[in-house]
Amino acid sequence: MTRRGKPIVLSRRSFIIGTTATALIGPASRETAGAQFSDIAVRFVGANEPTLIFVHGFACSLDDWDQEVAALSPRFRCVALDLPGQGHSARPATASIAVMGSAVNQVKERFNAKNAILIGHSMGCRVISEAFQQSPSNVVGLVYVDGSLLGGDPETAVNRAKEAIDRSGMDALTQRLFNDMFLEGSDLKLRDRLVARALSVDAKFREELFLDTIRWDVTKAKDALNAINVPVLVLQATYLNSELKRMPMQPGMTTPWMDAVAKSVPKSEAKVVQGSGHFAMLEAAPQVNDAIAQFATRLS
Repeated sequence: MTRRGKPIVLSRRSFIIGTTATALIGPASRETAGAQFSDIAVRFVGANEPTLIFVHGFACSLDDWDQEVAALSPRFRCVALDLPGQGHSARPATASIAVMGSAVNQVKERFNAKNAILIGHSMGCRVISEAFQQSPSNVVGLVYVDGSLLGGDPETAVNRAKEAIDRSGMDALTQRLFNDMFLEGSDLKLRDRLVARALSVDAKFREELFLDTIRWDVTKAKDALNAINVPVLVLQATYLNSELKRMPMQPGMTTPWMDAVAKSVPKSEAKVVQGSGHFAMLEAAPQVNDAIAQFATRLS
């Protein structure tokens, strides 16, 4: 998988799958979570199970996983997708974590993954939790890359987010969120590229998805974690300090998110990714690749 060319788009009418050869299989037999998926963009390479399904974060794209796919595809089948409304995938009627999770399951089913490991970054951690809750079949493990968890009263949390958007607008909020994801001394060109990419996603869609992400955290996250009965790997690179500034993790540290996973998921383990900002799969790819490879090998 490289950045050359556009990803393949999967439609309800046809689906292209393969490595060096291609074949067509039939359309999906059902629609989930009240959503219709006219197309989902994917890139894939490799042939060996387990199948690693890579899920990006808020207002991002499948390109974030290029280094992981390049490193891991010789040993595992790797599939990365653009979630609905982002990258090259069509915008759905509803922007929600439930719809995003349904898209992941559609890809899992279309690729006929016998042993799938769902790998999510940031918002993608929520998406793969939701996907597993919707359809745990053939999923043998989950990997969370720099996840987080919001708490509090649902109405208060969502209203505060709406007020923040109303004060400055969704573009300004998005730019601030992404700038804060990078540590001091990080790659400015990478930061600027990811900020620009996020801003290219429809503002109304971003607002709806951002608000539903908060709503999902405070209403569904606990139940979703409690439902997980497969091994989980947590890879954590950053945390928010008391001033809500993103800081790098140090060995032995933990976060409320890591604690929640450890408490809820019996078969969970956590590793600290050092020297990286929020986009650990881009900024510390060798550490992330090694950890995923070891995890996937144990589940093979």
